[in-house]
Amino acid sequence: MTNAPAPRPRRLPRLAAALGIGAVAVVGIAWSQRPAPAAPPPSAPATTALIAPGLVEAAGDRVELGVETSGRLIELLVDEGDAVTAGQLLGRLDDRVARARVARAEAGLAAATARRALLARGARPGELRAAAAEAAAAEAVAHERGLARDRAVALATANASAIAPAEVDVAQGQADTSAATARAATARAAVLWQGARREELTEAAAAIAAARAEVDEAEAVLAHHELRAPRDGVILRRLHEVGEQMTTMPPTTLLIIADTRHLELRVEVDEADVGRVAVGQPAWASALAYGDRRFVGQVTRIVGELGRKTQRLDDPRARIDTRVLEVVVALTEPAALPLGLRMDVHLAPLGTAP
Repeated sequence: MTNAPAPRPRRLPRLAAALGIGAVAVVGIAWSQRPAPAAPPPSAPATTALIAPGLVEAAGDRVELGVETSGRLIELLVDEGDAVTAGQLLGRLDDRVARARVARAEAGLAAATARRALLARGARPGELRAAAAEAAAAEAVAHERGLARDRAVALATANASAIAPAEVDVAQGQADTSAATARAATARAAVLWQGARREELTEAAAAIAAARAEVDEAEAVLAHHELRAPRDGVILRRLHEVGEQMTTMPPTTLLIIADTRHLELRVEVDEADVGRVAVGQPAWASALAYGDRRFVGQVTRIVGELGRKTQRLDDPRARIDTRVLEVVVALTEPAALPLGLRMDVHLAPLGTAP
């Protein structure tokens, strides 16, 4: 039995492999000689809104009110939620002593004013006539006693034994005394006619100024017993009641007031997004309590310093270890939002029309 001839080996796979290697080489050469890719276009500004947490605040700071002196609170005229106006009386301490000081100072001012008016007006007509009459009477007495002295002297000169020397001396003394009394009465009448001196009027005016200053001081002390609203607003907190003792060391805060007519949002923007905010940027806010309602506003102020994050979104994935920039958004429409309400604030992309 003859053996069959062995089959010839197939060379097609080797040829295919060689062809594949050649193709790879050609592709590699072509890839190495390709033109350099064009530079990527500059990144376009973000077109999505920036969302950040915010808190509702009054447009002005909250004001803690307290009295300027110590004492017992006897009257409190407002309660939490009441609207007040600037200068309105809110409460009062026991001020009986302060009111008595005001009354005493006012009485002193009235007395000083009366003295000044009396000096400026001068003597009354009746006083002038009385002074003139007293001067005339004194002159008459002086003239009579002068005549008596002259007779005594003449008698002693004519006959030394006719009158005792002592009687002559008495007549002389009475004449001199009467003459001096007449001169004094005449001078007093002249002073009344001339009126008060300039120095007396100046002194009286100074006394009035001092008395008026005492009144101002007493009224200022009385005002320290009153608590008045420094501006329009709403009472947020009433911390004490009538009958409690108020102190200044340490200061006692009686009421907290804020202007809730104009609200704003204090927003915390992450450090990585500070380039996406600017003054005048449109914004709107929402809160879970108000459903789909939007509260429109505008960025009015940007704090120029980064700080620690104090607010958080409801997203549990939000980072809490990043620094933030505070941005203030003023609401453009009045809204009765409670202070301290957490809101999600949407800041429109820069360049978006409000």
